[in-house]
Amino acid sequence: MKLHLHRWIYVILCVLACVTPLALILIQHPSDMSSSAASADDSLLAAVGNLAASVLTYPAGVVGTIASYALIYVGIATPTESVLCVAPLYIGAGYVQWYVLVPKHFRS
Repeated sequence: MKLHLHRWIYVILCVLACVTPLALILIQHPSDMSSSAASADDSLLAAVGNLAASVLTYPAGVVGTIASYALIYVGIATPTESVLCVAPLYIGAGYVQWYVLVPKHFRS
């Protein structure tokens, strides 16, 4: 079984899924919005970023999702920042799963 998606394209898609929510928050003008509206946008964009990264890395990406929620719960990062902080976990877990473990399993 060979995955038809090149490795570097997979990594780029994962990076985009994790970076896009923060980029969208940064290009908005928070001075025009109330703080509750900014918080709602932050949470919504973080949820979309988590969903996209989770789909690309499923099921191994649960490691990144748990770490993301832990960062939010402890108060270390905002929801959008947490997606960016756990991007290496998402990318690493998905890469190992799809390009190391799955091919190794089906090769034997």
